[in-house]
Amino acid sequence: MNDTSEDFEELDAAVLAESKKSRAHTVLICPQCGSRNVTYWLGLKAGCQYQCKDCGYVGAFVIEG
Repeated sequence: MNDTSEDFEELDAAVLAESKKSRAHTVLICPQCGSRNVTYWLGLKAGCQYQCKDCGYVGAFVIEG
């Protein structure tokens, strides 16, 4: 695999653009317990991570509805 700094810059720009999108109409659902009490936890270079306030799940995978 031939990764260049341009590839990483493009990926960083895409992640930043995604993180700036409005989530006002998106409902996040925990894949572990089904709760809607899910919040954005951290992101950017680490990737988007979410935390469920009910069961404590932390991960990149959530259900958007």
